[in-house]
Amino acid sequence: MNTLYSKTMESLHLRTYLVYAFYIVRTHPTILLFLGCIGLLNGITVYFPENNFASLVSSLTIISAIFIMPVIYGMYYEIVEEKYTSVVNIFRTYVSGYLLLLFCMYIPIISTTALIMSGTNGEGNVAYVMLTIMLFILLFVYVIPSYYVSGTILDSISYGVQFFFKNLLSSAPVLVMALFSEMLLLISHYKFESLKENSPSLFVVIDFSVYMVATIIDFLLFIMLIYILRNQDLKKREPISD
Repeated sequence: MNTLYSKTMESLHLRTYLVYAFYIVRTHPTILLFLGCIGLLNGITVYFPENNFASLVSSLTIISAIFIMPVIYGMYYEIVEEKYTSVVNIFRTYVSGYLLLLFCMYIPIISTTALIMSGTNGEGNVAYVMLTIMLFILLFVYVIPSYYVSGTILDSISYGVQFFFKNLLSSAPVLVMALFSEMLLLISHYKFESLKENSPSLFVVIDFSVYMVATIIDFLLFIMLIYILRNQDLKKREPISD
């Protein structure tokens, strides 16, 4: 079993790329401040009165995260490529395409979950929907990094899915990391909700800690996949000047 795991890790040079990813994340800690502030702000909303202001803050943090994530991905991508420009240029280069890519990715997810919900009822809905979302997350694990490497939308989806199936066994450690990151967020959302009223301080600490661990795992995974895909036959993104 250990021999098989080692061969799986080495077939895509995952062990080496994991070391690279740790180094990049560790030597650029200020990047994590972006999402750290959002995660903390979202957590302390438990202290706000239950009114429209609390809902507004919570909504704004979610929207901010949606726009900040592609910027942080862009930062890490450009660090890997040794061509870091500026936050403004990164926003202009990657965010619109990233959001369009998410829209295209979520069409089959929404369609599939809608079919499942129409065919089931009760508590089974949630379990089936969560399982479906998890399967699509694993299926699309190479898609977002493919977009950053290639700069295309539809080609990134097709290439990412094809690369996933061609390297299914070799991708096992990658899939475990992606699954673990998502499971942490789900556990935080469903298992710790009761702490909001009983122990809000403990909830903030746990929610923020789980959020940051899951986020760091996600960034490590993204950097690893960038290293993998940049050495494949994927058409590379055209350089964009400042």
